[in-house]
Amino acid sequence: MMQASLWDKPGVVSNEHPSTSHHAAATVKAGSQRAQVLGALWGGGMTAYRLAVEGLVLNSAALPVSPNQIATRLKELRDQGYVQYIREFPGGPFVEQATTAGNTALVQALTGYGRREVAALMASTR
Repeated sequence: MMQASLWDKPGVVSNEHPSTSHHAAATVKAGSQRAQVLGALWGGGMTAYRLAVEGLVLNSAALPVSPNQIATRLKELRDQGYVQYIREFPGGPFVEQATTAGNTALVQALTGYGRREVAALMASTR
């Protein structure tokens, strides 16, 4: 039996969410959203908020997904070693960007491993 790849796994949701959220997570095309996040981060680090407001991650109806959905995809990618938070310098504070009025978020970027995977993904789609 073949193991599901990063692109085939459904979305995740915590046990505190209602059954409708669990159904949505099981049907969301999380793999394609993860691929979109990785492709968007190819050009440099971003926050989930910026990825959302710039419309860089779309759902199956070609509409931008929410910052919360993108934050979930980013966590999945961090857990797999594709993405990491950016620091101002090694061991230093994390880089933050403004989001909504008075709020900030941590900037995330591809790891070396993530860059190799994105390059391979781009090469395979040509």
